[in-house]
Amino acid sequence: MLKKLIVLLSGVYVLAAQADLKPDVLECDAKRATRNAAMEATLGVSGGCDMGKATENAMDDARDNVGDHLDDAKDNLPNLERDHDKRRGLDRD
Repeated sequence: MLKKLIVLLSGVYVLAAQADLKPDVLECDAKRATRNAAMEATLGVSGGCDMGKATENAMDDARDNVGDHLDDAKDNLPNLERDHDKRRGLDRD
């Protein structure tokens, strides 16, 4: 019984370690797509990453970066309405 429990727990530990590494392994970028294309040309075997997936990932990353920069710019804008109200002696808060 104890041996079965040890085997089961070690299997769970291995699966947890793989789940932690999976996003890094599955990330598809231009370097991996190029490597897979070269492997396909020479060996006839390639991975799941191709230029289409790498392009989609790059576009998603670019959209995220633009959104982040836009949010940062909005956060850095002065609150003109509040400044105007303070000069007039109004308190809207």
